[in-house]
Amino acid sequence: MFRVPRSPYMSALLIFLMLLIFAIDTLSPLDMAIAVMYVVVVLLSASMWARRGVLLASAACLGLTVLSYTLTHTAAFSAAASGRLLVGLLAIVVTTALVLRGQAATNELLAREDALRRSEAFLAGTQRISKTGSFSFKTPGGAMHWSDEAARIYGYPLDVEPTLERILAHTAPEDRHIVQAAIDQSLRCEGDIDIRHRLLMPDGELKYVHVLSRPRHNKDGDCEYLGALTDVTAAVLAEQALHRSQVQLAHATRVTMLGELAASIAHEVNQPLAAISTNGEACLRWLNRPQPELDEARATVKSILDASARATGVIKRIRALARRSDPTYTPLDLRAVVEESVDMVRRELNNHHVALMLGLAPDLPPVNGDRVQLQQVFINLLMNAIQAMAACRPGQAVLTVQTQRSADGDGAVQVSVSDSGPGIPASAVPRLFEAFYSTKEDGMGMGLPICRSIIETHGGRIWVKQPAPDSPVAGATILFTLPVHEPD
Repeated sequence: MFRVPRSPYMSALLIFLMLLIFAIDTLSPLDMAIAVMYVVVVLLSASMWARRGVLLASAACLGLTVLSYTLTHTAAFSAAASGRLLVGLLAIVVTTALVLRGQAATNELLAREDALRRSEAFLAGTQRISKTGSFSFKTPGGAMHWSDEAARIYGYPLDVEPTLERILAHTAPEDRHIVQAAIDQSLRCEGDIDIRHRLLMPDGELKYVHVLSRPRHNKDGDCEYLGALTDVTAAVLAEQALHRSQVQLAHATRVTMLGELAASIAHEVNQPLAAISTNGEACLRWLNRPQPELDEARATVKSILDASARATGVIKRIRALARRSDPTYTPLDLRAVVEESVDMVRRELNNHHVALMLGLAPDLPPVNGDRVQLQQVFINLLMNAIQAMAACRPGQAVLTVQTQRSADGDGAVQVSVSDSGPGIPASAVPRLFEAFYSTKEDGMGMGLPICRSIIETHGGRIWVKQPAPDSPVAGATILFTLPVHEPD
């Protein structure tokens, strides 16, 4: 329904038209239903006024029609005039009803359009704030549509039509195979799309995006993907910064731990050096005899080389722990990692009179992990257990390390480190892996949180097992699992 601008002049013109029709109906000698022309007044009133105004205009037209009939046909009854009166009244009433119904439908449509515009504005604002754009992709033709925010994320003007070529053009070269594989999958309409890749803008800016899309079929069977594109650059950069902070914190903790193990390290290095010195003197004696004992000298030199290799291994492990570098995940023999870690704390075990019980299951599959980080976990757990048993009576301090396949059925390798100390208070267990929380008076509260971070980064989990209430031995047991290395 068309709209006429509301103004006093238009209202006056409509009233004048109403009076003009009344005058013609009253004064004209024509035998016809002049009152039907009031329909024009009702229609014009609907384009200018609201429901109340239309009803008033319709009532005025009905009143003028009856008034005109009364003024012109009171002297004698005329069936034809009465018929024309009824036709005029019926036309006004029917037109009013139709006009009001159309006006209500128009108002409802305008309200829906306004709500739709508000929803689109809210959606556009929400997408802009959350940096999430929407898009659609029809197969097999490849016709696309995207929202304004999606165009901004891809770095194109809002009026540019989206195409697959434009998407690939702004995709980082290293990730184009990922996007191309997703496009090929969508062209075949084979399931949902869930990928993360990078965008390389013309100005060199690098963006990280997450694409989620799901297919749907219309009544004709055509496939169309509807999806969302989220700019996750800020989250990725924050994750990378957190990772760097964790690496630096783990490095600082390892250096601190090396300081605590300085005596053990010196002892580990001193043993092979002493062996080298002793074997060197023995070798000289064998060679200085009137008849040199070459076989004995060779055996002694071999012992020197073995001791040197042992000292070199100790130094390499110390340097690896002290070096700050990103983790390197390789297949590892967990048994060897445990034995190397035990060697680092051997002197601490002797000084605190702690008996070590190793229950390392044979033929365990290799785990996928970083040797230095796993050594850090083992050394930290071993040192915590040794310190927890500082008050034990002689002969009662027992440290047990066991490895076995996990009983959960997931195929992982499970490691447990148990001590015979006083145990962990039940109130402290829920917070044991929180940063800066420690059950020791002089503890920093960073050892176990770093262990948890390392284990979870490796795809495993770590937890505390309390002894049974009726157990004669208190102590504490910390367990963790590591996934088995799966060859590509």
